[in-house]
Amino acid sequence: MGPRDVDPAYFFAGDVPTYGQRVNPSDVTTLAYLRAARRVDPCGLLSREAMAKIGEIGSVGTLFALDECDVDIKVPGEASRRYASIEVIFNRMAGQPVAFLAGDLPVYETYPGSCDYLVPLNLSLLPGAQPLRQPEQPFVRVGLIADENCDFADRLARAIASVVESLRLPVRDAVAVYPSALAEQDPCQVLSVVASEVERWDVTRSRPYECHFGISRGKDVVPIQVSLEPRNYDMATETGEHSEHDGVELVVDPVYCSAVAFVGAPMQRKLVGGDFIGTGEVVIRPAVVVDSGGEHCDVVTDVAVAAAKLYT
Repeated sequence: MGPRDVDPAYFFAGDVPTYGQRVNPSDVTTLAYLRAARRVDPCGLLSREAMAKIGEIGSVGTLFALDECDVDIKVPGEASRRYASIEVIFNRMAGQPVAFLAGDLPVYETYPGSCDYLVPLNLSLLPGAQPLRQPEQPFVRVGLIADENCDFADRLARAIASVVESLRLPVRDAVAVYPSALAEQDPCQVLSVVASEVERWDVTRSRPYECHFGISRGKDVVPIQVSLEPRNYDMATETGEHSEHDGVELVVDPVYCSAVAFVGAPMQRKLVGGDFIGTGEVVIRPAVVVDSGGEHCDVVTDVAVAAAKLYT
């Protein structure tokens, strides 16, 4: 695990797709930042060089969220491994005090007294970036899993800050530290296959792997959220109703009007040497999840079928 030579202009390169929808210039800028965040491989933010004085990485995965990397670390002198989570997010930090400085970067606590830290990800300094004029700005969140050792989290945040500050960002592609085909996709691409029914597109509410829009159905505008995410296969299939629509298998929750379509093989953890290992009895698969907030399950099903075909 180490930095590749990457053209920094890559992250904002290319026209921003709007999928046949009308959007204003501010929305186009937001979409460009969401795409840039998807192009960052969170598992590549921990290089061997940055981790040299902390510990040795054993394996990585994105088994909780596609914009997150879960890492196991062997710390010298400790029998048990530590587990950390590295996540590229958008967050509001106005008025929050700085916890400490890592180089020239201010590092914040996610909330007062927490051992989770937020490192500013200054994507606006990359070539081709326009100023992002909204409260939510890009950060790298650094936290521990089932561990409250703030000293270790502090050291980890400082290690990541050295990579983030240099803006030598790792690219998410087929040869990424942890490759994922679904993680390279835009959740709002589903608009291209339901364009005629789209009444509105809530760009400011959307996130790198979450798209919000409204679908016209009769006199109603149905709020739809499409998410690309890893899902526990057994938990989803045990609590939902199985159905098939136009050749697509769905797991539907009729109470909350939520539909899950699995669009890939079970996910695995990746060892630093390059091999992959299974996750035991817990089966995690990449999925498209469509929600409407509890109404118009027929719309949810239609969007889920269209999305599953698009992302499979």
